[in-house]
Amino acid sequence: MRIIKVIFGFSILLTFSCGSKSTTTAEQVLDSTRFAELTYIDDFFDAGTVHSGEQVKHSFRFRNTGNAPLVVKDIIPSCGCTKVEVSKKILKPNEEAYIDVIFDSKGWYGSQYKAVTLRTNGVIREKSVTLKVNVIP
Repeated sequence: MRIIKVIFGFSILLTFSCGSKSTTTAEQVLDSTRFAELTYIDDFFDAGTVHSGEQVKHSFRFRNTGNAPLVVKDIIPSCGCTKVEVSKKILKPNEEAYIDVIFDSKGWYGSQYKAVTLRTNGVIREKSVTLKVNVIP
C-alpha cells in the first residue's frame, strides 16, 4: 500500500511539472550591460565672501554618462537654509541637466559648507555637490 502511495505521488508531481513551460521573457531578465550613471561636471563651488542675509545661488551641471535613463529619485539638502531646484529629473544617456543651489546666509557667520545630495537609480546611488561661502556681519 505504501508503494502505491509513493508511485501515485510521483505521478502527480510529474504531471504538473512536465505540463508547465518557462514563461521568462527578455524583459524580465536584468540586462547587466545597461546602467545609468550620474556624473557632475562640477561638484564644488566657492562663492567667496558675502554679508549675512545675502542669498548665494550656483548652478551645478550634471550628465547621465551611462547607457540607460537616469532617474533623480530624491534631492537632499544638508540644511533648511539651502533650497534646491532641478531642471530635469529623467535624463537620457549623454543628456545634461543642472541643479540650482540657493543658500540663505541670514543668521550664519564664518565659513559655511552646504551640501546637496542627489539620490538616483545610477550605479552609485547618491552623489553630492558642495557650496562654500564665507559669511561676514
